[in-house]
Amino acid sequence: MLQNKQNSKSATTDAVKEFIDSSGIKLLLSVEFKVFNDRPDIAAITIKTADARTPISRRMLSEIPLDKIFRDELAIENEHLKRMRRKFGGATAHQGRQHSDEDLQAVAEVYIAAYRARLPVQIAVADSLGISVSTAQKRIMAARKRGFIPPDINPRSI
Repeated sequence: MLQNKQNSKSATTDAVKEFIDSSGIKLLLSVEFKVFNDRPDIAAITIKTADARTPISRRMLSEIPLDKIFRDELAIENEHLKRMRRKFGGATAHQGRQHSDEDLQAVAEVYIAAYRARLPVQIAVADSLGISVSTAQKRIMAARKRGFIPPDINPRSI
């Protein structure tokens, strides 16, 4: 069983894979992918038994072909990311693509939440959207220009 879900705001994809070990015990492997430097990569791994009463042993772990599973899943995520870029893309990063109001509202929400929590706003936006800090700066400026970030919210005034 394999499930793939894409969340465009956090750039996270989850894959869940079932594995049955040599003694017939079913394990569930959950992998969280995140886009790092424009490539999907593994951010977190969870392994648990389908039957919560059975503990995980070292023998079970040693049987799991993690390298093959992750290689296959990363290939799937790379293809998915390419399709999404083709679907929404067209413009390269250097062409200064236009952002929808929905995109810029998401930037503004993260920015305002980070500002109120007294966190570095550019880093918060970059991490949340899976983009570089430089790209986050540009999107913050665009969101501010379009009026999604109020002029009275300025991290320099803290």
